[in-house]
Amino acid sequence: MPGPAFRLKYPMTPDAAWADDQAPAPEAEAPLTSTRVRLADLDAHLHCSVIGTCLTNDELRRVLVRFIDLHEASELEIHHEAVRLASKDAQAARALHKALDRRYEPVVKRFAKAKETQEVELLWNEFFRRGDVSGAYWAVLSHRHTCDKLRERVYGEVHMLSHLMGTSTRADLRQRVFLQAENEQLRSQIAKMQDRHQRLVETHDKAEQAHQQTAALLGAARRQIEAAQTAPPAPERLPGVQGNDWVTLQVERREQAEQQARHAMQEAQQLRDEADALRARFSALLQELNVAESQLQHWLADEHAAPDDGHDFLQGARLLYVGGRPSSAQAIREWVERGGGELRRHDGGLEDRKGQLAASIAWADRVLFPVDCIDHDSANSIKRQCTRLGIPFVALRTASLTSFVAALSSAHAPSRPHAGSHLCLRHA
Repeated sequence: MPGPAFRLKYPMTPDAAWADDQAPAPEAEAPLTSTRVRLADLDAHLHCSVIGTCLTNDELRRVLVRFIDLHEASELEIHHEAVRLASKDAQAARALHKALDRRYEPVVKRFAKAKETQEVELLWNEFFRRGDVSGAYWAVLSHRHTCDKLRERVYGEVHMLSHLMGTSTRADLRQRVFLQAENEQLRSQIAKMQDRHQRLVETHDKAEQAHQQTAALLGAARRQIEAAQTAPPAPERLPGVQGNDWVTLQVERREQAEQQARHAMQEAQQLRDEADALRARFSALLQELNVAESQLQHWLADEHAAPDDGHDFLQGARLLYVGGRPSSAQAIREWVERGGGELRRHDGGLEDRKGQLAASIAWADRVLFPVDCIDHDSANSIKRQCTRLGIPFVALRTASLTSFVAALSSAHAPSRPHAGSHLCLRHA
C-alpha cells in the first residue's frame, strides 16, 4: 500500500474549484478546475517537489511578494517559504496553484481530456520519454483520476531524475571550466594573429606602393632609353658626355631599376603567401572558437532543460584518439561519452606499445590525431593502416578539445553553399 505522502489530505468533492474575488471562469475552462486537485489538497510531502520542479525562482518571487517580505532572501529561503505557505496559507496556496496553471495551461488542458487512470498514465509516459517533465508532473498530480499508486510512481521518477540532473550538471561544470580557459587562450591567440595580420597588410601595402613607384621609374627610364636610341641628345645639353656614354648610363639605370622591381615583386609575393597562410589559420581558430562558444551557450542556457549536448551524431560511434596531451584527453573522453560514443586513446608509443596501434585502428570507426602532439612514425603508420582498411582519419590542428569538437562537428554538419566572408579581419 502506498504511504500517506502520496494520498490527498482532503477527499475530492464535486465542487473542487475554490471561489475568489475575481469573475468566474468561462465554461470553456471548466475542465481546468472542476476535474482538478488543488495544490492545498496534496500532501505536504509533495509540495517541495512540485514547487521545486515546476516553478522557477523568479516566478516564486512574483507570487510570494504579495504575502511575505523577500528582501535579501536567498533562493533556498524562497523555496522553503513557498513550501510552508502552500500548506499553511490558503490564499498563498491558491496563488501558487494559479501560477502553475498559467504556466502549464496547454499541458493541463491536454491531461484534462483523460477520463481514467490508464489514459493519465499513458500521457505521462509520453511526456516523460521526450523529457517534458515539469508541466506533465503538475498535470498528473493535480488530475482527479490519478490514483495513489500512479502518484507514487511519478514522484519516484521525478525524484530520481533530479539525481541524474545533478550528476550531469557536475560534469557540465567541469567541462565548462575547461572550455572557458581554452576559450580565453584562443581569444588571445586570435588577437595576436589579428595584430600580426594587420602589420603584414600594412607592410604589403607599403611594398606595393614601392613597387608601383619603381615600375613608374622603370617605365620612365625605358622611354628615355628609347628616346636616346632614336634621337641622341645634343652635345650642348650634356657637356662632357658623348652619345654612346649616355646610352650606356641609361642602360645601367634601367637594369638597376628592373632588378629593384623584381626584388620588390618577390617580396610582395612572399607577403601575399604569408597573409594567405595567416588567413587560413585564423579561419581554423575562429571555427574552433565558435564551437567552444556554442557549447558554453548550450550549457548556460537552462539548467532545468532535458540533457541534450547537441552531438547525438556520436551515438554508437567508436573513435580512436592517438597522441595528444593527458590534460585534454580526459575532457575529450567525457565529451564523447556524453554523446553516446566510445573513445579509446593510444599515446603513440610513449607508454602504450606501438604493436597495439594496428589492433586499435581496426576496432575504430574513425581515427583522429593532433599533428602538433604525435611523432612522424605514428602519423605515417596511422595513414597507411587507415588507407588499407578503408577507415577515415582526421589530422587535428592541435591537441585541444575545441579542435577535436570542431573537426567532428564539421564532418557531420550539413553542407552549405560557399559565400564570401563578411568578417572584419581586425575586429572579428
